[in-house]
Amino acid sequence: MVELLSSTKEHLKLIATAARVCYSGLPTRELLASSSEEDDRALVRRVVSMGHLSVVEHGVMSFKVGSDFKEELFEIQVDKPFLKISQKEDYFIVTVNFRTILELLSEKPHLKLVKEFRKFLPEYLKP
Repeated sequence: MVELLSSTKEHLKLIATAARVCYSGLPTRELLASSSEEDDRALVRRVVSMGHLSVVEHGVMSFKVGSDFKEELFEIQVDKPFLKISQKEDYFIVTVNFRTILELLSEKPHLKLVKEFRKFLPEYLKP
């Protein structure tokens, strides 16, 4: 069982703005007001396709993950410092940023948990 508990609000706008801040000298207020959702999607796709994943670290999701994924959680936790896991009685709370999910999709696509995370990844980031 993998259940989405929360996700960064307006993650597309936040990620696109982070990308623009890296490449523009304009004030952040202007950057926030100067683009459409379509422009934001195109920019994020382009930046991610170039391998610049740092901007997608701004998108974060938290999940309730069943104990049946315990072994996989510990396997990926070793490699991924941005994966936060809190153990409860019979489940885990897992907080992970979008970059880590993209990296896991590339590095460990065979894991069931990674396949579950992919279902919740925004469409504009899905490979």
